[in-house]
Amino acid sequence: MLQKRIIYILSFLALAFTSVNAQVWKDTNASVDDRVEDLLSKMTLEEKISYCGSEIPGIERLGIPDFVWYGEALHGIIAWKCTQFPQNIAMGSTWNPELMFDVATAISNEARAMKNNGEKELMMFSPTVNMARDPRWGRNEECYSEDPFLMSEIARMYVRGMQGNDSNYVKTVTTVKHYVANNVDKGRARHQSYINKKDLYEYYFPAYKTCIVDEEATGIMTALNGLNGIPCSGHEWLVNGVLRDEWGFKGYVIADWGAVGGLHKTMKYAKSQAEAAAMGIKAGVDQECFRNKEKLAPMVYALQPAIDQGLITEEELNVAVRRLLRLRFMTGEFDNASLNPYSEIPNSVRECDAHKKLALKAAEEAIVLLKNDDILPLKKDIKSIGVVGPFADECWMGIYSGFPQSKISPLDGIKAYTNAEVNFAKGCEILSDPEDDKKIKEAVEVAKKSEYVVIVVGNNESTATENLDRKSLRLPGNQHKLIEAVSEVNKNVILVLVPSGPTAVTKEQEELPGIICAWPNGQEQGTALAKVLFGDVNPGGKLNSTWYTSDKELRDINDYSIQDGRTYLYYTGKPLYPFGYGLSYTSFDINKVELSSKSLKANQNITVTATVTNTGKMDGDEVVQVYIRDVESSQRVPLKALKGFKKVKVPTGESKTVEIKLPYEAFCYYDTITSKYTVEKGVFEIMVGNSSANITSVNKLKVAGGIVPKIKVGQKSGYYNAKDPVRTKKWDYLYKDSGMSSKSKDVEDNATWVEYEIMFNDPGFYVNTWDAELTFDSATKEAIVETSMAGAVIKSYTIMKNQLKLPIKIPIPPEYGKPVRLRVKTVNGEVKHKSIKIIPPGNKETFVITKVIAKSE
Repeated sequence: MLQKRIIYILSFLALAFTSVNAQVWKDTNASVDDRVEDLLSKMTLEEKISYCGSEIPGIERLGIPDFVWYGEALHGIIAWKCTQFPQNIAMGSTWNPELMFDVATAISNEARAMKNNGEKELMMFSPTVNMARDPRWGRNEECYSEDPFLMSEIARMYVRGMQGNDSNYVKTVTTVKHYVANNVDKGRARHQSYINKKDLYEYYFPAYKTCIVDEEATGIMTALNGLNGIPCSGHEWLVNGVLRDEWGFKGYVIADWGAVGGLHKTMKYAKSQAEAAAMGIKAGVDQECFRNKEKLAPMVYALQPAIDQGLITEEELNVAVRRLLRLRFMTGEFDNASLNPYSEIPNSVRECDAHKKLALKAAEEAIVLLKNDDILPLKKDIKSIGVVGPFADECWMGIYSGFPQSKISPLDGIKAYTNAEVNFAKGCEILSDPEDDKKIKEAVEVAKKSEYVVIVVGNNESTATENLDRKSLRLPGNQHKLIEAVSEVNKNVILVLVPSGPTAVTKEQEELPGIICAWPNGQEQGTALAKVLFGDVNPGGKLNSTWYTSDKELRDINDYSIQDGRTYLYYTGKPLYPFGYGLSYTSFDINKVELSSKSLKANQNITVTATVTNTGKMDGDEVVQVYIRDVESSQRVPLKALKGFKKVKVPTGESKTVEIKLPYEAFCYYDTITSKYTVEKGVFEIMVGNSSANITSVNKLKVAGGIVPKIKVGQKSGYYNAKDPVRTKKWDYLYKDSGMSSKSKDVEDNATWVEYEIMFNDPGFYVNTWDAELTFDSATKEAIVETSMAGAVIKSYTIMKNQLKLPIKIPIPPEYGKPVRLRVKTVNGEVKHKSIKIIPPGNKETFVITKVIAKSE
């Protein structure tokens, strides 16, 4: 008996010892929840707290290295030698969700390649699905549309492409932002967005819900602003109530830069930093975005005092840390690479030929033809062409761009595409400059000696970016003056816009024969523009927002009400260009529009069928757009609302039939009394056309009243297509034809160069470039120097006579806190270098570097 008891005790102790030392978190056969729980149990309170910031220290005793929870992939990875695709506003103008999936697949493949190469983590702060309700918003270019349905359909494919289709692992972590209603950048950390519940559920929420419920996005970023008096990063109803309870969100929530600390410091909502951190955790926020080599996130500093003061418990903190750990397991962070299909993605995919070809295709599809009085396409036998404007010789890709090795400006693209004599003049700066009048005269002389003139104008981060809203829809500086001066001496003018959003070119629309919206269109923008100008590509892009005639048509930027005349949904004026608008070099006829039924029962679908005939002389793309209107409603409803669309390529002289499904939920409104999506019984108009203002067919449909069933993660909306082929594609499908090779190589020449090593520290807010100044001991007249980093050319500069100080721009590095080298190559003449002065943004102290770290032999 005693012997049996001894054996039992020894067995129990052995089992207990095994349990204590078991490495369940490393066991790939265990469930993710069990692995998370095991790792969490091994972490100290200090280690748990450290997870609530972007810079996460490693746990040496467990063999876990340091980790940076921070990455940007808006339209390409912010890194060296990564493909840069068209800016989001341009991708929205493709009206092609499948193309968005391809682009997102390429971006996430490059992210995985960098992860596999030990260069970067997989936590990406994108996509941006804030609604483009006001074109003056500084980050307007980051989102896909002013329309919630178009926004949802493009965003869902970004999420799907970035996260991949593997059943065990996510390829990258997407973080849908900025939740919610962050559409003012000036003073955003103190701003309150006041929005009624109807607008929230019908306009501001849908894209988030699509990404979360249908596509099961892994993360959400809360906005810096507040909603109806409560900061978003401490908003219990917004995060726990809507995200987690209503929609069943299981992912992580990160507060935008320092926003949890801002509950106390800027919003004055919390009485202390400890209380702010507790508010964030209790509201459902797991982490605070804050990347700094010298300081931790405010939330990290404040959590221990919050626990000590009894404001939160360790178990409440555990809830947040579990969600963060879970994502590291979902990416395969702790597993053998052989188990993860994404570990096979090689470094050769970065800026490979297949990706550049895709970037070109996306750029071609994004271009919108706004006006054409028989001037386009240009004949290929023209003798001369003038290319002028501040964006002509610049490949402006938009904010949050990375650093590809190749970038093709409009001037580069046109030069490579024609045998005509190409004459160039900058014409003016983007912002007003004392030299503008002289430069405009130079552009006029170019126009006089050219058969045709392409004027490339727009706006960049100098007038619209993070922390800076546009003051006007007009082109900044003297660009309108440039256009007028050139058009006075040459009537064959094509205006090319590279804007951050809708732009007031009302006079130009009246007077110029041709206008193109080319957007910040990725690294292949110059080639895409040239192919459109000369007719090898028929433009098929459509506007994703309303373009207004002037600033007078806009409401106060701080007014978030949609129903009071914002966007095409409620705007009753006459726009410069309507939502969904875009011309073609051919003509289309949309006819034979039929409904699968004359009535719709509750919770059923209806199909709209239409035939598209190309009646012109060139193959082309058309977008069939389906809008609905409630003929007689007890509610305030949109004038018309997009509920379906299909892009179709039709050869000249041929017809194609499209089918577009409208689910029952397309006819609903949000009932603020019952808190339910409700369909009101009655007659609806099904409006079909190729823009919101060009409706060619109207059919009436009787719709039964009813309630749209609530859905959350694990269920799907009526627009979710489980049979969509993109849901089964593997990561390597893009390379079946083009492979992963790249023709671009680092070309060494005999030019002399020097390299300075620079350490950039995060200023605490986004900037596209830093200012710097090169100083020379001597330089020959009109010597030319070229700056580059990591093989990626930045810009060439001409040194004028007796000029020994040269202002330059340096793009922000992919990783702050790590030394990077700036190479300055002498392309022409002779230059003797002295130093470089770095001028940080935000009035930080400048510093001078005199040491040359390397130079040519």
